[in-house]
Amino acid sequence: MVELNLGTAEDAATSPRELGRSSMFEEGFLAHLHKPGENPQTDPRLRDEHLAATGGIVVTRFPPEPNGHLHIGHAKAIAINFGYAKHHGGICYLRYDDTNPETEKTVYNDSILESVRWLGVEPHRVTYASDYFAQLYEFAMELIRRDKAYVCQCDAEDIIIGRGGKRGELGPRTACTHRSRPVEESLHLFRQMQEGTLEQGFATAVLRMKQDLDDPNPQMWDLVAYRFRSKPHPRTGTRWRVYPTYDFAHCLCDTLENITHSLCTSEFITSRQSYEWLCHALDVYTARQYEYGRLLLANTILGKRKMHRVIESGIVTGWDDPRIYSLKALRRRGVPPEAVLEFVQSLGVTTAITSIELARFEEAVRSYLEPRSPRLMVILRPVKVTIENLPCDFIMMVHRPLHPKDPAMGTTSVPLTRTIYIDASDFRTESADGYLRLAPGKTVGLLYVPHPITCISFKTAEDTGEVSHIFCRYEDSGVNPEPEAYIQWVAEHPPSRSPVRVDETRLYNPLFATTEPLGCEDIFEAINENSLEVVRGALLDVGFWDMAQRTFESARENARERISRTNKARARIVAAQRQNGTSASGISGIGELAPPITEEQLIGYECVRFQGLRTAYFALDKDSVGMGMGVRRKEAEVRESGGVNRIVLNQIVPLKQDPAKNDE
Repeated sequence: MVELNLGTAEDAATSPRELGRSSMFEEGFLAHLHKPGENPQTDPRLRDEHLAATGGIVVTRFPPEPNGHLHIGHAKAIAINFGYAKHHGGICYLRYDDTNPETEKTVYNDSILESVRWLGVEPHRVTYASDYFAQLYEFAMELIRRDKAYVCQCDAEDIIIGRGGKRGELGPRTACTHRSRPVEESLHLFRQMQEGTLEQGFATAVLRMKQDLDDPNPQMWDLVAYRFRSKPHPRTGTRWRVYPTYDFAHCLCDTLENITHSLCTSEFITSRQSYEWLCHALDVYTARQYEYGRLLLANTILGKRKMHRVIESGIVTGWDDPRIYSLKALRRRGVPPEAVLEFVQSLGVTTAITSIELARFEEAVRSYLEPRSPRLMVILRPVKVTIENLPCDFIMMVHRPLHPKDPAMGTTSVPLTRTIYIDASDFRTESADGYLRLAPGKTVGLLYVPHPITCISFKTAEDTGEVSHIFCRYEDSGVNPEPEAYIQWVAEHPPSRSPVRVDETRLYNPLFATTEPLGCEDIFEAINENSLEVVRGALLDVGFWDMAQRTFESARENARERISRTNKARARIVAAQRQNGTSASGISGIGELAPPITEEQLIGYECVRFQGLRTAYFALDKDSVGMGMGVRRKEAEVRESGGVNRIVLNQIVPLKQDPAKNDE
């Protein structure tokens, strides 16, 4: 039986409020950003209209492209955008940058929202770049009317040559013949592009901004604003044939949403000039762009294109394979969302790209798990032990704490019987100097058991030569010296459902054998062939059953409380809209409320986490069967219902090892 205290919902939940309290917003460059209304405008009227629309609050956005799943680098962007707004009492939109129908799928929209919510934050509203296609099209027409854009029918290679290459490496830049087109001609051609009636050069025709070819910044070399796409859009279908590029849509969506702080990664530093140029060219409100360094991890790849190649090859099983660093994969592995946020916030925010060793990330996860994880005895590679001087019906209930430093976490009771199992690593057929664990003639303690055991003899398997059975004596007579070492064990006792049998325990190493796989000509040559080890038949102590049940119950309670808080906030927004046609923030007509939050978005098997003594931190994998959320079912009941208990564990992170103890 387990007496378990997993804390309150407030202890376990990460909320946007907690995110916004981070010191990352009180130091470094994020502490010195402008106040709403202080960002320069071409006309004071634009500032006044902006402040009237927002009420002077901070407004940010998290704008992923829905062409893949989020990764740990996006966790930094989420922490910054949602956290900065929360820190200043503002709001943050989740905006899907869905301007390319050829790469986007609605399944990614769902995945992105689920990952955002898993990290503990809730968008003020959900918007799409496609919400603004009509307004963006009118902006494009107005840009042409102002002679600041033109239809270009050069092919892609000629455009690159005319720009002098991507970085000017091909020589001087030259204006294409279409740059001097009359305004009316470009207006007519652009309409034909949208209507699908342009006959000559239809597939290659683009709308380009008429910027400054003499400027040293490549982002001012007549960027493409619109291009033709034949594939129907997931949301707008076939209504549009021309679609805005990121360089055109991003800044203008910020304008339309009255964003105060456009926070993005440092590869967009050169884009700030074109961002402001376009807004100024149209005389519209201009948000202020700020850049911070991306988060990179050693021994892995975060980019969608290259990871897609790895996934398609079958080396990993999908976007939630625990060996990769998508947020889906980290969640499945059992990494707590709070640990991810604490990690990215601990790094601080600068303009420099942050490349972090995996060891630092794992240490952050360990630091989070250590005070919060109940302990279980885990026997990865069990060897049977018979304690010969105990009777066949012997049973002793051994009481132990679930956490050695936190009595409030509770206790559990496990049976000790004549037949137990220990890990193969805790036994040697011959002892040696400095070796303290079990061997013939040696005495060791069993964790939490009052008396030690001494090895009398052992047997080996005929086919493998490996130790298959150990025979020991229980030293409960007379006075015995304190054992030099204690080892883990679990007992055979079916009435107590002991031991807990694990079908698979999945142990993980870095997916790539090099710290910089992106530097390899062929990323497949950098694959670590030993990135996954599957151990079958591990055993856990019987405390697992109640721990898992109560963890599920606690997670469900936390999820329901969060859902209740979110629903109340939604109700306030809806009431405000009905009263005066605005959202609770006072900003009208922007986006839509996110779909109702669900338990499945917040909790799953992975919320059952524990420390396996002397092994690693583990979590239940989604492949587990017969352990319904919050429902404990005995094996007989599972068989009667046609199901089978199947426990699959993922190693979250290994324990921090002391090399000096490896051979003790």
